[in-house]
Amino acid sequence: MGKDSYYVGIGEMKVTHNPHQLIIMGLGSCIGLALYDRNAKVGGMAHIMLPESAGRCRCSTKRSCKFADRAVPILVDEMLRHNAAKSRMVAKLAGGASLFTTMDTLRIGEKNAEMVKEKLRQEGIKVVAEDTGGNYARTIKLDTCTGRLSVKTKDGVRVI
Repeated sequence: MGKDSYYVGIGEMKVTHNPHQLIIMGLGSCIGLALYDRNAKVGGMAHIMLPESAGRCRCSTKRSCKFADRAVPILVDEMLRHNAAKSRMVAKLAGGASLFTTMDTLRIGEKNAEMVKEKLRQEGIKVVAEDTGGNYARTIKLDTCTGRLSVKTKDGVRVI
């Protein structure tokens, strides 16, 4: 069986099983959240754009991961539907950069990372690795066989 790749667009989430992989391209201030259950070999990703919905989002489940406060519980629920167990889930996140110095006062990337981590704490899911901040874009790839998250930047690729 080959390794299929599934791309996760802005505001989307996807969950898949071993041996497939999930990819988010071009993360700037957005957060790429990866959840993984090693025993079930199930991985999920959400491409989160903003920290809080403040009741603004009445989107369908498939596209309601635009906001961190909604994305985390939605992704956790979808993982559970794919036979993952919350007690075994771990989180890795990347992104949250500040690419434009003129907009740095908004701190969107930093706020995105903070909200994702807060919602994960509320869900009882441990963050085991992160690559956030800075002023550069990232592309990430989750391998559902190993749980490794590859983070590609202008300087190369590192695995977290």
